[in-house]
Amino acid sequence: MGKRGSVDLEKELALLINSRFPVITVETWEEERVEALVRRVTDRLEVPFFTWTALKGICRDGNADGVHETERPLGALEYIERLGVDSVYLFKDFHHYLQDPAVLRKLRDICGVFRRKRKSIVLLSPRIEVPVDLAKDVVDLEIPLPTENDMSAIVDRVVRHFQAAEPGLGLDPDAETRGAIARALVGLTLVEAERLLVKAITRDQKLDQSDLAWVLDAKRQVVERSGLLEYYPREERFETVGGLSRLKAWLSRRKRAFTPEAKAFGIDPPRGVLLLGVPGCGKSLSAKAVAAEWSHPLIKLDPSRLYSKYVGETEGRLRDALRLTESIAPAVLWIDEIEKGLSYGNMSDVDGGVSARVFGTFLSWLQERPAPVFVVATSNDVANLPPELFRKGRFDEVFFVDLPARPARAEIFSIHLRKRKRDPARYDLNALAGKTEGFSGGEIEQVVVSGLYAAFEKGLELSTDDLLREIPATVPLSITMREGVEALRRWARTRTVPADGEEGGR
Repeated sequence: MGKRGSVDLEKELALLINSRFPVITVETWEEERVEALVRRVTDRLEVPFFTWTALKGICRDGNADGVHETERPLGALEYIERLGVDSVYLFKDFHHYLQDPAVLRKLRDICGVFRRKRKSIVLLSPRIEVPVDLAKDVVDLEIPLPTENDMSAIVDRVVRHFQAAEPGLGLDPDAETRGAIARALVGLTLVEAERLLVKAITRDQKLDQSDLAWVLDAKRQVVERSGLLEYYPREERFETVGGLSRLKAWLSRRKRAFTPEAKAFGIDPPRGVLLLGVPGCGKSLSAKAVAAEWSHPLIKLDPSRLYSKYVGETEGRLRDALRLTESIAPAVLWIDEIEKGLSYGNMSDVDGGVSARVFGTFLSWLQERPAPVFVVATSNDVANLPPELFRKGRFDEVFFVDLPARPARAEIFSIHLRKRKRDPARYDLNALAGKTEGFSGGEIEQVVVSGLYAAFEKGLELSTDDLLREIPATVPLSITMREGVEALRRWARTRTVPADGEEGGR
């Protein structure tokens, strides 16, 4: 899933055609981009290029009219089987017909013929599930999302268009602006990028640094429209995360690991961390904070959104999400409660093996991804995490996030008071920390919230006594789920690195 330019794709497609691969599958929404790619390659190889759609049938490139009676898939396949010349055929949306036994049989017959000639069928669709009968004759050409160079070309082209169409605008963004806009567009398709650029220029008749925030917000909406990924604002910092000193130090030490200087020094970018521990103790907060500290976009993947009732769709959706994340890299990918969606547990027996295949796809990506995507995965339940997830090379480190110790609890009180415009120095943080042994960070926050409600109702300013009175009203998770918390601690003691410098809860 690495970043490849147009020239690399042309070389790869030409190699596949010259190697006589009879069927090449391409999964993408970008029909125009792929059609242009195949056209460039066939022009260079000097072989005829044909397209097929269910509306027009077989069309020679450049001809508007299709060949008579080739609209039907079987008729189209019979026609190209009879053509004796070397040629390449781009079939659009053919995935709808791959379950038809007659179509499948004809495709297999054609594969035997095409292997003896330089003839290839390119199947183009947003999603293609290749039948097992055809698997040995098919090769996949992966089309990555456009690179920064591709986006720079789009920016230049759109600017030239407006300069020619409306010279009175005086549109001429400088190189710095063009570069910033191009980088902001990475992660979109070429069509999406072009639409955003046209809209950005049309809305205020210019393209400058003031448009950058608008482009980023519009891009966020496009990415989230897929329903797979969610952009998160970078609002948290390490100073808003109480405790977790070892984790924060580990992350801070790797802040510059994505720079050219680090690469020249021989440092590989960090791959990710797995954060295990008690709910409400800062795992998710840490994911948000590291993205802000490193100035990387924060992308959240919700595994539950991946699953589809259609065969093969779930694995494809995961690949799409990971490919999109890579195109935005360097980025932080946050997977919350990974055990609920990306571990197979006992589900593989009841879902036809989908969970196992999705988990396998994810593990392969964790191990092999070339793009600088830092993964922060969190989990509250180690019982449902397969041992394969802990293998070195997938995560750089596994941290255990325990209940906060007394100094950390005082720090957490200070953070939440400051967030609500209170001066922590006016409160007895030591007393509050002493009374909240066994409380999670989330439970401490609720003490502050409840205290504010109580003070507001009385018409008085919040005091330490208000907070102390609210503490007994909260029964912490460490009591209601004591056995589970203790079991988690025992498991983590020899298998993980403590995220904080002190043993939690005391």
